[in-house]
Amino acid sequence: MPAIELRDVAYGYRSEKLLSGFSLSVNEGEFFGVIGPNGSGKTTILRLMAGLLTPQSGEIRVKDRPLVDFTRRELARVIGFMPQESHFAFDFTVYEVVMMGRNPFLGRFERPGKQDQERTRAALEFTDVWDFRDKGVNQLSGGEKQRVVLARTLAQEPEILLLDEPASQLDLAHQLQMLAILRRLNEQKITIVLLSHDLNLASIACSRILMLDHGKPAACDRPEKVLVPELIEQVYGVRPILERHPETGTPQVILPAG
Repeated sequence: MPAIELRDVAYGYRSEKLLSGFSLSVNEGEFFGVIGPNGSGKTTILRLMAGLLTPQSGEIRVKDRPLVDFTRRELARVIGFMPQESHFAFDFTVYEVVMMGRNPFLGRFERPGKQDQERTRAALEFTDVWDFRDKGVNQLSGGEKQRVVLARTLAQEPEILLLDEPASQLDLAHQLQMLAILRRLNEQKITIVLLSHDLNLASIACSRILMLDHGKPAACDRPEKVLVPELIEQVYGVRPILERHPETGTPQVILPAG
């Protein structure tokens, strides 16, 4: 059964129609990547999947149920959404931020219980931010804050994880750490949809990749079928050099010298 389906979805901003008759199916337990240039519709598709945008026509289904039938609380127990950037008006502690991920499980005036505390700690430890738990979130670096936001998302115990550029502010060591975290989650049968500008990261991480070109699928297949010179040149306007990763055999994109 698909985890998420978009069926003939249309969406646009003002007079510009970004998506028209767009369909996509992401399988349960899949590690799915979405790539494409700026303005190609990547973030719009992710926000539609998360229920943050409403399609102007067509239907979105989550676990074979219309997305519009979910309450916000129900949806938050199924889908975790991690935006590219998060801003905090108040300097909550890291622990407080991650505990916010338990809100879908609490009543209006209910205080977190033992299980909520255990889930929060597990998420903090899983993302390697337990040692920061008493720090103000606004005191952290961009990369540290991204891991805290991921921890908050994991505290929701989602079955589907939607990620918008989760490694964009991470150094190489923490990119590898983030990739290891996501792989472990996927091994636990969590469906992952990853948006990335980094074609090489998407190639290593994802079992299937959608390449978008102005709101339309240029290709949707295994990395070795999508990341080919002709398609990359067509969509990005640059003809790259492609090599094989020595460990995984997946394609790696090298920019020409100029």
